[in-house]
Amino acid sequence: MTHRTAEENLGLGYLAAVLRGAGHSVAVVDGWLEGMTVAELAERISRHDAEIVGFACYRSNMERAMETLRLVRPHGRRPFSVAGGYGPTFHTADFLDAGFDAVVRGEGEVPLRMLVEHVLRADPPLSAIPGLSFRDEDGTVRHNTTPAPKLPMDALPDPERDTLALTLARRSLVHIQTARGCQASCTFCSIVAFERVGGGATWRQRSIGRIVDELERLYERGARHFKVIDDSLIEPPRDAEWCEELAAEIARRGIHPRLRGSIRADRVSEEVIEPLVRAGFFSFSCGIENFSSSALRRMAKRADVGQNLAALDTFLRHGLYVQAGHILFDDQTTLSELEDNYAMMRRYVWTISKGIFTEMYAAAGTNFTRKLLRRGELDIDQDVLGNTRYAVRDEVVRVVYDVLKRWHKAHAAVYDKAIDPLSAPKALSSEELRLLHGLAVELRAVDLDFFRRLLDLAAVASSAVTLRRDAEDLLRADTEATLPWYADFEARLNRAYQEVGLVYDADPNPFLC
Repeated sequence: MTHRTAEENLGLGYLAAVLRGAGHSVAVVDGWLEGMTVAELAERISRHDAEIVGFACYRSNMERAMETLRLVRPHGRRPFSVAGGYGPTFHTADFLDAGFDAVVRGEGEVPLRMLVEHVLRADPPLSAIPGLSFRDEDGTVRHNTTPAPKLPMDALPDPERDTLALTLARRSLVHIQTARGCQASCTFCSIVAFERVGGGATWRQRSIGRIVDELERLYERGARHFKVIDDSLIEPPRDAEWCEELAAEIARRGIHPRLRGSIRADRVSEEVIEPLVRAGFFSFSCGIENFSSSALRRMAKRADVGQNLAALDTFLRHGLYVQAGHILFDDQTTLSELEDNYAMMRRYVWTISKGIFTEMYAAAGTNFTRKLLRRGELDIDQDVLGNTRYAVRDEVVRVVYDVLKRWHKAHAAVYDKAIDPLSAPKALSSEELRLLHGLAVELRAVDLDFFRRLLDLAAVASSAVTLRRDAEDLLRADTEATLPWYADFEARLNRAYQEVGLVYDADPNPFLC
């Protein structure tokens, strides 16, 4: 679970399809979609007479996966246990130390199929399974060096849809994947790190025919709203012509899907976006990340400030809802960079944002983390869900960082609820989207007002010490002064949820500590 409401886990669907295609019996249990506690999930797993139990783990649910495994065993079952996904790939030792029998590093389709054969028939040996880590009989940890293969996308079966009814009932978007990976090399990105684990191409795609075949089959089962979960929808050889072909094929089938996807700012153009809108795209996430040239260079972003602004302007012309990924702070952030970001955040206040405070995570496996490690600037005792802490170098900026983070923490619960129908998108009508988007923009504007006042203090501060004193006074005064506004906003947000018919059951944000 996480601070977002539940969405379909397509990775489970792909793994189930591969195993069923090999003749194995598979039960898919999605504790997130079903709203289970750890104890309830463990009890459900224990009901099955399974030979092998697999957990798909992100960073945000690593600890819950480990706790679930601990609770399964007292029920008298000791199935072979394996974990895979981003969390286990980069925190393999943590999972093996927690009692998992094996960890798959990288993509799981081939290793899991081989692992099931090993559990059932003792062949192949664990040492022959690519991408696998495990403890041998004497307790020694083994990491098989051959990477888990990346199969061609069209060689994969369509994912099983055991949880489709749950997804539709929650009004979550049905997930579909048209490509895996990304060709960028952003310093902070776990996607790039994950793709490098498997070697070979960092981005690969499905054919348009296979994509629209799956859309059509899901459409026939009642799905209308889809989230394209690709990390980057448009990468070479995809271009404007590909977008035209996709739109034409969807139109030829006579279906009218509503689609949300992720696209890089440097891939955005009128020639790309116009046919994607005709194909059914109403919303995109776009990793703008920063509005300062110096910060973008540190991040190794392919898009520059001009491309970021041009992309946002293009989205606006087409009336698209855009979640603009943003990273405001890293270890080298300057006051000038914060001013650049404030100006453009105000200009593009209509974008969907996770909050005024954002920071670059030092996630395992990334270039950013390796750089900090080389410099001795990681605080390994302050690791949170795989993101290790570091200090902002500039003392004045560090005060802005601390105070802005505390401001956001005070309002994080209402913020997460306000943006959830837009960031973890729900199947909403145009009128419902406008209602909830309007509230999110209103909330964003209040954040920016506080940010402006904090920057004004920083601009005239004689030292970090005086800024700390004045900023603390500002935080106390503004928090107290805005209490009635936030109470009224939350009441209006709750009424909007009732009007739209949504339920918010996400956990508190685990990363804001």
